[in-house]
Amino acid sequence: MAAHFDRDTKVAYVEQIESGKLTVTEAVRELGCSRSTIYSWIKKLSEDGEHALPGSGHMKPDLEHQRRLERENKQLKNEIEFLKKAAAYFAGDQRKGTR
Repeated sequence: MAAHFDRDTKVAYVEQIESGKLTVTEAVRELGCSRSTIYSWIKKLSEDGEHALPGSGHMKPDLEHQRRLERENKQLKNEIEFLKKAAAYFAGDQRKGTR
C-alpha cells in the first residue's frame, strides 16, 4: 500500500533536497517511497508553487473552481429542461381551454 504524506512533509523534504541538506536517495530511504515520487513533488512544486501538492481530499483552487462551475452548469441545464417541460405542459392546457 502506498504511503500518504501531508503537504507540509512533502514541502519540507523538497526544500531540504533543493538546499543540499538531503539527497533524493536519503529521502527515499527515510520516507519509504520511490524516487519518482520525490521527483514528482519537486516538479509539481516548481511548476505550481504554493498551490502544488494540495494534499489528500483537497484540490488546487483552479480545479476546485472548475468543478464548482461544472456542478452549477449541470444544475442550470436541469432547471432549463424542467422549465421547458412546464412551459409545454401549460401551453397544452391553454389550447385545450380555448376550444
